[in-house]
Amino acid sequence: MHHFDIANMIVSSLIHGLIYAAIFKLFHYLSVGTAVLAAAVGLAAVWIAAKLLRTRRG
Repeated sequence: MHHFDIANMIVSSLIHGLIYAAIFKLFHYLSVGTAVLAAAVGLAAVWIAAKLLRTRRG
């Protein structure tokens, strides 16, 4: 059972690392204002998606 937990943790770390690397590469070419705007839009999209999913379950 512990082997599955360790394997899951390793795979999760690799996936997160790839996602963060892609985000940092994208933000590297943006100005500070555009990066802040993109971050705000991304957070709003995640918040709205969570709100919609929570509403459908309840």
